[in-house]
Amino acid sequence: MLNGYRHNINELQALKKRFDPKTVEKAFSQALDRTTRKAATHISRDIRGTYTVSAADVKNRLKIQRARRDASRSLLYTGRRLPLDNFKPKERMVRTTATSRRGKRFKTRRRGATVRVRRDTGRQLVNGGWLAKGRVLRRADSADNRSQPRMQFGPSIPGMVAHESTIKSAQAMVREDLPRQFSDRMDYLLGRQE
Repeated sequence: MLNGYRHNINELQALKKRFDPKTVEKAFSQALDRTTRKAATHISRDIRGTYTVSAADVKNRLKIQRARRDASRSLLYTGRRLPLDNFKPKERMVRTTATSRRGKRFKTRRRGATVRVRRDTGRQLVNGGWLAKGRVLRRADSADNRSQPRMQFGPSIPGMVAHESTIKSAQAMVREDLPRQFSDRMDYLLGRQE
């Protein structure tokens, strides 16, 4: 009984000689699957603690890659930067200066857009942006009112996951959880055989 677990994950070969090798492989595979799912949930919670993204947005950009016979799994987060409409945009009147046809500058108000990307910063105004049909847009050239409106983007999910503290906490969780999951799966599978 090492670390409080009946079956040590570091002694797979000895366990295969002592028990049915298929049972040990199955227990290892199931433990790996469960720990992988827990790690994905852990990363998602960590990201959502900092950023205002939904769990579905994080999950949709996750790919779990499995090696065929190897004992490794990798969580890959893919995708481009998220549109700012994913960060709960709201409309707000903002003060601005405009120029008349005669060239005289005057103060006026116009519709602006605010988004909340991070939980620790609050709402931020998108400079020169506005909200139209649920999208946050901004002119390609802020000086030219005839320039094409462009969608605005925030951070990407892979960029959020790449933070060092997120990766370290996920690795620590896997190191702690995998031996326990393996021991529990072995107990369960061996109990079914009796």
